[in-house]
Amino acid sequence: MKRSTLTKLSVLTGSLAVFAPIAAHAATYTSDYSADTASTGAAAGVGIFLIIWMLFWLAISIFFLVFWILMLMDVVKRTNWKQESDKTLWLILVILLGGLGAVIYYFAVKRELDKKPAAAGVTPPTEPQK
Repeated sequence: MKRSTLTKLSVLTGSLAVFAPIAAHAATYTSDYSADTASTGAAAGVGIFLIIWMLFWLAISIFFLVFWILMLMDVVKRTNWKQESDKTLWLILVILLGGLGAVIYYFAVKRELDKKPAAAGVTPPTEPQK
């Protein structure tokens, strides 16, 4: 049985036609994959940025929480208040305003009261000389 060139060509074309959808899918997948890689890289970059941003604000929040607790303890422990009502007022302000109240208390009261003993002539203890 001798096959003609046309028959051989049609068999070859039919055989290749079976692989056409696979080739088309591979070509589409490759181009989509490269586009997905770029968008995935951008999404990963945005995700990393958001994680760093969140950690930054978490660190600031922890700092203000610790600072707030320290100022709250200072209000409670401080004994050189002019009146007891001043202590109560500052205690309420520091509790209600949170970190902002702690910052206001620090600059308005704590820093000023910590400077007064040095201004009154009381010298801080020094290390003994050897």
